[in-house]
Amino acid sequence: MVEYNLYRRIVSNEAGLWAAPIRAGLSAAEWGYRLAIDARNARFDRLGPRETLDVPVISVGNLTVGGTGKTPMVIEVLRRLELMGRSPAVVSRGYKSVGGEPNDEELLIRSRVPGAVCVADADRARGARFAISRFGANVIVLDDGFQHRALARDLDIVLIDATCPFGFDHLLPRGLLREPVTAIRRAGLIVLTRCDQVSPHAVNQLDDSLAEIHPAAPRIKSRHRVTAVVTLDDRVVLDSLEGRTAVLFAGIGQPQSFVTTAQSLGVKVVGERWFPDHHHYTRSDVDRLLASAAFPPHEVLLTTEKDAVKLRAMGGWDHANVWVIRVDIDFEADGGKILDDAIKDVLSRKRGD
Repeated sequence: MVEYNLYRRIVSNEAGLWAAPIRAGLSAAEWGYRLAIDARNARFDRLGPRETLDVPVISVGNLTVGGTGKTPMVIEVLRRLELMGRSPAVVSRGYKSVGGEPNDEELLIRSRVPGAVCVADADRARGARFAISRFGANVIVLDDGFQHRALARDLDIVLIDATCPFGFDHLLPRGLLREPVTAIRRAGLIVLTRCDQVSPHAVNQLDDSLAEIHPAAPRIKSRHRVTAVVTLDDRVVLDSLEGRTAVLFAGIGQPQSFVTTAQSLGVKVVGERWFPDHHHYTRSDVDRLLASAAFPPHEVLLTTEKDAVKLRAMGGWDHANVWVIRVDIDFEADGGKILDDAIKDVLSRKRGD
């Protein structure tokens, strides 16, 4: 995590003049990456996807690396599809799964939407075909699918993190963009996430910028709403977090967002321990978190749902003293209706339209 934070300081220009040569090297590498991405996108623009399924496909993705809130959005789409009488399946790459076991996103999705089928396969089309034939899925939801253009989709939902919308205005590795910002013109629906963590003026400026880039796409503003605080053994915490001293820990792409969420609940953060995104916890990690000398005195350890689904299976600590913040995506104004309408439009189309 230290390395990743240093990398963000460098590409965001927060690091001083000492980082200028590093940025110059990253800029040179960015041009090579741009050529490869442009060539790939040009090929798909010209030839189209390699495979089209017989069921609707909805993709949830983004433009940047790091967390933008995709998993809460996938959960929200699944819930709405189930309410509409559909049997959805999530198909993902299974990023950082170990030994064929589900990764943290899949574990979280399964815990929050028990009826949903989850399939991990680097070949998204193959995974989708398996979900259809084996489980009878009649809608496919691609988790992190915006750049996986080999499989045709009926709706691309693209998430833009309001706290870092355009990856410091550079492609990888000079910035955080996976592809140029103009790629958002492929989106059928744009969702601005974490809008509560920046000023209203910044949100409006971002909204205006997106309207210029892709005026045809509806845009939804959202935030992550805390729905519950539970212990690691899944018991609801009835006490308020106001004034509680806590050590925060997680293995997520945007730890500062978690800090902001905790502080919004009145938590007094006295220590932090950040692991790499999708971190696989070990016994030594637990020992270090529990070491009395590792942090100032505190009442609880506080973590995210994505981390909790991996930690519950581990012994060695008192689950009652590890608290978990649950969040759902919450839409502003008529955002929920816009999302419903976009999904219903997809479901109403005849295949081949």
